[in-house]
Amino acid sequence: MTDFERYVAEYSPDLTRFCMKLCADVHDAEDLFQDTWARAFDKFDRYKPENSFKSWLFTVCVNCFKNSKREKYNSSKAVFSTPEEKERFIRSIPAGEQDIDAYLDLHTAIHTLPKKHRVVLVLHYFREFSQGEIAMMLEIPEGTVKSRLSTAKKLLKRRLSREES
Repeated sequence: MTDFERYVAEYSPDLTRFCMKLCADVHDAEDLFQDTWARAFDKFDRYKPENSFKSWLFTVCVNCFKNSKREKYNSSKAVFSTPEEKERFIRSIPAGEQDIDAYLDLHTAIHTLPKKHRVVLVLHYFREFSQGEIAMMLEIPEGTVKSRLSTAKKLLKRRLSREES
């Protein structure tokens, strides 16, 4: 087994969840997942083993996300044929969530955020990258990451508060 094959085996579950958090559509997430691995394979000679592979892979993923089908990714709603399809899919994600209904509400609210806020929120809170790492991945100042995180949290809090009412 090559190094790359080991990385695919090790990081595919994390990448799958990350793609689902970024994309508002199951099919787009699958496409993003495959595009990311294809791009990572093509650019694997540029990966420096002294750096975190996960960070490098997620940078590739974010770049694929930003560069492909922008109009599709700017959609603010998840695209499922039926509410049952969406719930069935969410319940199939092995995330260890205690309260699936709250998770479904959070998932929906996250996808209503503007892309620039959704990306930093997912990278920081769901993938546990530092603000500095996110700034490097997105090639933006760290202060911009902090500002976007703050705005994303406020927007998310407002949307979730409205849903409870």
